[in-house]
Amino acid sequence: MAEMSDGRDVPRFQPAADFELNFRSDRVRQIYEYWESKRDDGSLPSRADIEPLEVPRLLPYIGLVDVVEPGPPRLRYRLLGTHITQALGRDSTGLYFEDVYRGGMLTDLVETFERIIRLKKPIRYDGDASFGDEAYMSLEVVHMPLSSDGETVDMILIGALFLKSPEPEMEGPV
Repeated sequence: MAEMSDGRDVPRFQPAADFELNFRSDRVRQIYEYWESKRDDGSLPSRADIEPLEVPRLLPYIGLVDVVEPGPPRLRYRLLGTHITQALGRDSTGLYFEDVYRGGMLTDLVETFERIIRLKKPIRYDGDASFGDEAYMSLEVVHMPLSSDGETVDMILIGALFLKSPEPEMEGPV
């Protein structure tokens, strides 16, 4: 976290970027595999290609972000699944990023999404992170570009898993 001039910590979004897509979570990997299945001959899928009824178990972990204006992008949450809204403690659906975040957090998030728009490739982020007012033990998220014309990124599909503590290991019936 960065520090404000009055000594308070300012939350940042700076987990490690993974361009190799080495997934830890089955849920996040399955969302990526769903996106990948919608690519025709390597082109970017569109929002119209994404059918929520095809992945009902994954819906709580899915988000959509509109790229309203290009460089620097103006971004708006189109949809946030219940796991994401519960983890963040709010539903930001329909809100622009600048209405939700401030300072370093806004800068970090815009830069993160700008990278997806520029590279036109999915990127996985992983690590311990603060997001909004919440500190997480672990975060895994993948951002995947969508395009209505097959070339220009105009929406980003998110697959996200937030954990506040390590998942307990199950060793048989309790």
